[in-house]
Amino acid sequence: MIGIVLTGHGPFPNGMFESVQLIAGEINQVEIIPFEVDVTIFEQLVKKAIDKVETGAGVVCFTDLAGGTPFNVCSRIASGKDNIRVVAGTNLPMLLSGIFHRELILDAFIDKMIKDGKENIKEFKKIQQQTEEDVAGI
Repeated sequence: MIGIVLTGHGPFPNGMFESVQLIAGEINQVEIIPFEVDVTIFEQLVKKAIDKVETGAGVVCFTDLAGGTPFNVCSRIASGKDNIRVVAGTNLPMLLSGIFHRELILDAFIDKMIKDGKENIKEFKKIQQQTEEDVAGI
């Protein structure tokens, strides 16, 4: 099963994980690392979290912002390893999908998470009701 490290600025990862647990119930092999400390300490925490959730199928680090410190730190760590991936722009549909598809191989898992994350970004559009005057052309 693919291990998950969820990180981001401030309370982002904790809030995201609490929401996922509310929907999906108890979840194993996930570590939450909020970026609220010195970068050096944060990097050590991320490395420990990766080691803790890695069981042979790989690890995905879900982060909030591409280019932000959590993303950059995870990317530095992943650059030296073949079994670690980093995804930025994490949203709730993406993370929920990830929880339920961790049996996939790592590359297929990443493709699915990105696809599911993008496909669940929607805008509500109000449909204008036609009145009798609109239909009659008045």
